[in-house]
Amino acid sequence: MKGTLTEALLVVHGVLEGAGVPHALCGGLAANLYREEVRATLDVDIAVAIAPARTVELVEIFSKLGWEAEPYWRHNEQLRLTKQDLPRVDCIIATTDYERSAIDRAVVASIEGHKVAVLTAEDLIIFKVMAGRARDYEAVAAIINSRGLRLDVDYITGWLEQFGALDAWERAKEEAQLESD
Repeated sequence: MKGTLTEALLVVHGVLEGAGVPHALCGGLAANLYREEVRATLDVDIAVAIAPARTVELVEIFSKLGWEAEPYWRHNEQLRLTKQDLPRVDCIIATTDYERSAIDRAVVASIEGHKVAVLTAEDLIIFKVMAGRARDYEAVAAIINSRGLRLDVDYITGWLEQFGALDAWERAKEEAQLESD
C-alpha cells in the first residue's frame, strides 16, 4: 500500500530540517490550507533555499534513505524525489532573492501534530501566478475567494509588477469573481 501525501511531506520535511535546509510547503497541498474546498493533488511540492553545492549532499542523504533523487528542470530547478511506497516530492530550488525571501516569510502550520513551514497565502499566489497553468489560476481564484480582504494585495501586486505578470494577476482575479457569482 502506498503512503499518503502527508506521510511523504513529513518524511522529507524531517530530512530537510535535520540537514538545516530552509524550506516551505508550496503547491497543491499548501493551496488546500488556504481554500475552502480541498482539491486533489498527486504530489508534494516544497520550496527549498539551498546552494547548488548542497544539492549533491541532499541527493546523497535521500539516496541513503531509499529515495531516488534526481535533478529535474522544467520551468524551474527541482530535486525530484521518488520512493516506491510514497508519493513523489518535488523540492523546488529557490534561485531568486524573491523565492528565498518567500521561504523566510513562511508561516508555521500544524500538520498531523508537526510544525511545518508553509508559504504565506500571498507568496503562494505569486508562485502560482508565475507558474501560469490553468490549475494554478484555479487555485489562486479559490484562495482569493476564501481569503478575500485578508490578503495583502499591495504585496502581491508589487512583486507581480516587478515580474511583469500583472496581467496574469488580473486574469486570476477575474476567475475568482466568476467563481463567487
